[in-house]
Amino acid sequence: MIKIVNLLPELLGTYGDQGNVATLSWRLTKRGIANEVVHASAYNALPIDGDFYFLGGGEDDAQVAAVDLLRCENTLDKALANGAHLFAVCAGFQLLGNGFPASGGRMIEGLGILPIMTEPATPRSVGELLMDSTIGIGKLTGFENHGGQTKFVEKLQPLGIVQKGIGNHANEACDGAVTDQIIATYMHGPALVRNPKLADYFLSRKLGQLAEIDDAVFTELHDSCVARASR
Repeated sequence: MIKIVNLLPELLGTYGDQGNVATLSWRLTKRGIANEVVHASAYNALPIDGDFYFLGGGEDDAQVAAVDLLRCENTLDKALANGAHLFAVCAGFQLLGNGFPASGGRMIEGLGILPIMTEPATPRSVGELLMDSTIGIGKLTGFENHGGQTKFVEKLQPLGIVQKGIGNHANEACDGAVTDQIIATYMHGPALVRNPKLADYFLSRKLGQLAEIDDAVFTELHDSCVARASR
């Protein structure tokens, strides 16, 4: 049984990123792979025995509350040590780093899992995001909406090279980060709905080669989003 953990959805569920969770479960089910989705609430102990973890986007105060909870229980370090894989979006991406901005001009210490730093920036990065992936799966598309911009403190592989939009930073022309167990991005959409090849790439890194499935509706959505963003 594959265990999918949706971390702190009441805090990091503002921008529809929970659609990533549903998509991953659907793609497993279509392949006949048994799976369960655990919505890990802030009011309960956070599980560390999951296979796939998700962090979504959220507002400033919710992001601060989320990082405090994750730090208190050391949830992600333990889960990753157990072999889990993590998909993080926007606020979830930022809180994995060394620090990120919050309301009132505050800088909040992050979890330090990724060597990144996020700083406040104006204007806010809002709009379609189109990029060429660095992982050999073609173009990726999403919608970005973030007030901070992120720089790598140490060398990291970005998820994509930005063709349209901002991504991590206005001066960097890249989006997200990829490590052996983590994929992070600023793409909402939700990202795994818009990008079915990315969803299968995320799955295959832990599960190995996957059987083909009929996901034409997702492929059509991806192609239409790429066409719109390319105009």
